[in-house]
Amino acid sequence: PEADTLSAELQARMPPRKAKPILPLKDDGVKACGVVRKFEAWPMLKAKKSYSRCSKFALSRMSKLTFKGGFAMKRVAIIDIRRKAPKTWENALDGFTLLRRSQGAAERTILDYERSVTLFFRRFPTAWSSTCRDCFLRHMSQEMSPSTYNIRLKAFRPFFEYCVNEGAFSSSPAEGLKYRRAEPRIVDHSMDDIRKILDAMGAETFATLRDSALLLLQLDSGIRPSEALQLRPSDMNVSDRSAIVRAAIAKTRKGRRVFFSEHTAAVLQKLVDVRPEEWGADTPIFCTAYGTQWSTHAWSVNLRRYAEKAGLKRFSAYDLRHKHALEYLRNGGDIMTLSAGMGHSSLETTQGYLALASSDIRRVHEKASPVQGLFPEKSKRTRAGKL
Repeated sequence: PEADTLSAELQARMPPRKAKPILPLKDDGVKACGVVRKFEAWPMLKAKKSYSRCSKFALSRMSKLTFKGGFAMKRVAIIDIRRKAPKTWENALDGFTLLRRSQGAAERTILDYERSVTLFFRRFPTAWSSTCRDCFLRHMSQEMSPSTYNIRLKAFRPFFEYCVNEGAFSSSPAEGLKYRRAEPRIVDHSMDDIRKILDAMGAETFATLRDSALLLLQLDSGIRPSEALQLRPSDMNVSDRSAIVRAAIAKTRKGRRVFFSEHTAAVLQKLVDVRPEEWGADTPIFCTAYGTQWSTHAWSVNLRRYAEKAGLKRFSAYDLRHKHALEYLRNGGDIMTLSAGMGHSSLETTQGYLALASSDIRRVHEKASPVQGLFPEKSKRTRAGKL
């Protein structure tokens, strides 16, 4: 009945003369206004008013409309794919984080998005408007280090691209901004400082034993703090002295295997042995004393306390990863295996650790200098004096 009503209405609107038939668009025509119309390879009438009215009716897929003096149009499928643009930045942020979670982004990455976007719109309450470009440029023009600038831009680029795709902006407010070249921040503590922190920790309680084992594992393997805190007992192979960093917990979403020494393996085995039996297999190895998930922030706070107790000014969880890379290279390790073990996405990231201290460069130069080989120093013989 709905098709018959439409047929009668279209016939009433038809001009008296016979219109010339035209062919529909090839491969299913698509209208750019947000409404998709799919047509079979049937000729149809060139009736502007009648054709434009088709989008306002839901036609059956098997209906055929016969026009007086013309041809039939078969199987008109109308799909409304129009999206509503987010009205507030909170709605846009919710949709963006939902999209990134579905794409497999890490929870820490999601938190960085939320923190950066929320800080910007609270600092500029009127930014969710045509003034967003100006507000964002002022936000990025503040005095900050190149690394902070890059972190902000890395968070806002995908967010603004999502807003453009959803129709909130015609163009990205971050368009034209490029990353700044930042010098790698590599902290090089001495091994004596690390030994002092280990002595300040002790191993009398579960918490201190856990901290000692985690410090040794990070220093020995170069694993990221966030990755180490999500390791499960099934990921650890103490007899083989290796651990599997699953793709689900890796920062780059690529799994890898890390290795550690015998002393680290002994401390890890002791930590696993003191775990209560009621803790399940899903309980992380490095957890709280109650068997719950431990955070990277809490681990960093503990390290700062141990450093103050040992008489050191500053020490962070990521410093152990830097120390592993530097000592690995100093002890003869190559950059390719270091990059694979640390889970870097590119070799360029690992090359930042080649910027060693000046004392290391001097020591290596004295050994490897070709001119030094041309003029070897003659050994000086000491003359015996009077008895």
